[in-house]
Amino acid sequence: MGTKEYIESGVLDLYVSGLLSVEEMRDVELKACQNTDVKLELEMLQSALERFVMKHSMIPNPRVKDKILKDIYSNTATHKSSAIFSSSKKTLYEEPDLKTDNSRAPAVHKMPLKKNYSLVAAASIILLAVMTGLSFYFYDQYRQSKEQIADLEEQQLNVGQLVSQMQTDIKQNKEKLKVLTDANMVRVTMKGTKKSPESMAMVYWNKDTKAVYLDIKVLPPVPNAMQYQLWSIDPTKGPVNAGIISTNNGEIIKMIDAPGAVAFAVTLEPQGGSKTPTLKEMVVMGTVSS
Repeated sequence: MGTKEYIESGVLDLYVSGLLSVEEMRDVELKACQNTDVKLELEMLQSALERFVMKHSMIPNPRVKDKILKDIYSNTATHKSSAIFSSSKKTLYEEPDLKTDNSRAPAVHKMPLKKNYSLVAAASIILLAVMTGLSFYFYDQYRQSKEQIADLEEQQLNVGQLVSQMQTDIKQNKEKLKVLTDANMVRVTMKGTKKSPESMAMVYWNKDTKAVYLDIKVLPPVPNAMQYQLWSIDPTKGPVNAGIISTNNGEIIKMIDAPGAVAFAVTLEPQGGSKTPTLKEMVVMGTVSS
């Protein structure tokens, strides 16, 4: 049985309530010594029991205390001589023993009355009922605590995901702001072709560093086994691969640097890209202003 299953079995609640046998209690204590989680759970239950007892403790009536003390004194009185048991009346009678030194005679006690056995039995039943009630109480508290912990963990996970998304958005916005405010950036507007007139994208090209950034505005959904690919049109080499477009969510994407370009275009290519553009699949194109 794993640690989680052992804790949820309720054996720790029975241990705290005192309803286990001596062997079972020893097993629990051995398990607590060997497993930190079991030890912490056991300490939590014992602490909760102490708080429960302190909260619901009552001051006994003084008359009850007097009666208990009176019964104790009456049941522990000793006799000066030996006794004979009468089978007919079921009581102890004293028989003087003149030959025996009283100082060496064994002490004889009156047998408890039958009503004492009834009181003990009633007390045992009450104690069992109380312990059973405490067991259910602590089990319910334990279950509620587990549910609260699960809710807190779920909330923490959601908050963590939200923070992570916010950090990603902040990073993207900083990158976009840096690109948009760079005085060396050349802005190239790529408008839709006849194949896709509603499409639009922007290229930011730094003539000094040769860095290329792509900002997709509108592009049709990509068919299966196809990808969009950006091309820089070099004045001497012609179309040069500027990178595969792996996203379509409007963020600014860092593409492959372009040493020289008079125009930029996006085409729809097979998965993994092509060495040369498929002109009939061109969706947007824009020229670099001089």
